Amino acid sequence: MSLHGYQQGAITGDYVRGGLGFAITAFPVAFAPMIGAFQIVFVLFALLFAGFVVKTWLRGQTKFEVDDDGIRALGPLGKDIRWSELGVMDLRYYSTQKEKDKGWMHLVLKDRNGAKIAIESTLDGFEAVLEHAASAARKNNLGLTQATTDNLVAAGINTGLAARDH
Repeated sequence: MSLHGYQQGAITGDYVRGGLGFAITAFPVAFAPMIGAFQIVFVLFALLFAGFVVKTWLRGQTKFEVDDDGIRALGPLGKDIRWSELGVMDLRYYSTQKEKDKGWMHLVLKDRNGAKIAIESTLDGFEAVLEHAASAARKNNLGLTQATTDNLVAAGINTGLAARDH
């Protein structure tokens, strides 16, 4: 069994970006006279940034326990997925630059009952989680998207599974 979490440094930037976005959009709503439509737009953006900060806080409070039986999200919105019940594995890469050498991966796991766990590559031990998930996908004979298989190969993991077309 292994326990994984997000390091504070990995999410500090998200707190800063979300907090600044909220302040920049909420300040005019609170202190500047605005015409109705502009005020609505600023309120919606402020709510969007506030939601991002809450999501970042939830990510920071969640730990992931991984073993041969499954993965468990331990935290405010805890869930668990047994590897034998894994029905969907989706691994995406998001680039932050044109050269595509900088970015992060986003892993989504779903079981056959609809439980969903999403993990970003900034998680400590992400590679170990990815190896467990890929092994379960192989055992469950899951059809993976071409993007998922390409991203697994880029991460150094060979699933032995062919990609499906959709």
